Amino acid sequence: MNRSRITAALIVLTVAMASGVTAAQSPLLKEIEDSFVRLHEQIGPSVVSIEVKGAAGEEMSEMDLFHRFFGIPGPEGGPRTPRPRPQAQGSGFIYDQKGHIVTNNHVIEGADQILVRLWNGSEYAASVVGADPESDLAVVKIENVENLPPARLGDSDAIKVGQFAVAIGSARGFEGSVSFGHISAIGREGLRGLAVQGLTFQNLVQTDAAINLGNSGGPLCNIAGEVIGINTAIVWGANSIGFAVPVNTARTVIPQLIEQGQVTRGYLGVAIEDAKLYADAAGLPDSKGAFVKRVQPGTPAESADVRVYDVIRKVNGETVNDAADLVRKISAFPPGSHVTVQVWRNGTEVDIPVELHQRDLAVVQPDREQDILGIRVRGTTPEIVERLGLDPTVKGVVVTDVKSGSPGHDARLAAGDLIIEVAQTPVSTPGEFIAAMKEHAQPGKSVFIRFIRAGSTEPDITVIRVPTTP
Repeated sequence: MNRSRITAALIVLTVAMASGVTAAQSPLLKEIEDSFVRLHEQIGPSVVSIEVKGAAGEEMSEMDLFHRFFGIPGPEGGPRTPRPRPQAQGSGFIYDQKGHIVTNNHVIEGADQILVRLWNGSEYAASVVGADPESDLAVVKIENVENLPPARLGDSDAIKVGQFAVAIGSARGFEGSVSFGHISAIGREGLRGLAVQGLTFQNLVQTDAAINLGNSGGPLCNIAGEVIGINTAIVWGANSIGFAVPVNTARTVIPQLIEQGQVTRGYLGVAIEDAKLYADAAGLPDSKGAFVKRVQPGTPAESADVRVYDVIRKVNGETVNDAADLVRKISAFPPGSHVTVQVWRNGTEVDIPVELHQRDLAVVQPDREQDILGIRVRGTTPEIVERLGLDPTVKGVVVTDVKSGSPGHDARLAAGDLIIEVAQTPVSTPGEFIAAMKEHAQPGKSVFIRFIRAGSTEPDITVIRVPTTP
């Protein structure tokens, strides 16, 4: 059924409700209802449920996945502990008849065991083929399964705001759940909470179709039953604001993951911001481009003489709209590619040839999260500060996880605590925390930790006792 007929049906429904006519009296409404039933029957067999186990046999619950993906501690404020196995922690969909299944990286990241359950209830152990944190996509594989029904992929570049969308997955562990809504926005960028977790390449599809914990990795489909996105995130505390990775991103990423287990991308080596913030000062003719704030040493940009204050306006003749667009364009080239970047420098356009290196997560996302005596921390964001009820003027690092039985756990620290001092020295970034711990947390010694518990305004003090043999 085409979109115009569905729209007509909804108008009929509105009129019918206003006049007290029941849906049963409208053949058109019955037809649209049957169409959505058939849509579920068409897509459902291609959708799978994914359960994971982490290290040491600990179950990775829904809240752990939420915690890991958003960088926001769970409401219980305590360390991760073994839990009974939930019904499902994530979703995915069948990519091909060879057994490849597409899901989110954050669903399977750190998993020691992965269990895939098909629509007919059959269960299979799965192995990770490849994962890409920067797009939050991953591929797992099940073996020796016949007659798998691959999902049909659509074209996310053809999506329009307002068109219908259907999300299918294991919402809150309820497998095969279907929700219906619309595309509410496209091309969403700059979602800081997701960027903190490593989702660099956003350009996300926004939908008001209900997406819950457990939907992650499942398909967002159009009314033709084609996958147009991979459900990946929700806005904490909001109603019906969910995001999906566009399927055209998956079209590029998934084949690389299957063939080589990872994604290789070009790398320029500049720290940038949207040019519109500097357009007047730089004398730009418009607001397009990426303003260079820093050139990393030893990178292609430095070798090619890209300079601070340059505005990168084009790559191989294609206009650069903003900073995110530059990252996408450069990353689309394989390492070793020769490209020409056009920069605006002192009122003049300058073409600069560059040979790209390979993008390395160790360089572009250093020290995202490191375990120190069982403690993992993150820098604060406005979302985290609001979620935990913290004073936004207080500086510190947020504890995101405390390993059970570790020195950090023995010191009564918990996820959600804001550490403001280590050994009576203020810390305001993860780097400062790690440096202070490495300096003061020597074997056999004790270290003062000053912190603020979530929801409190008064600092507390505890002591971490470092084992003699750490």
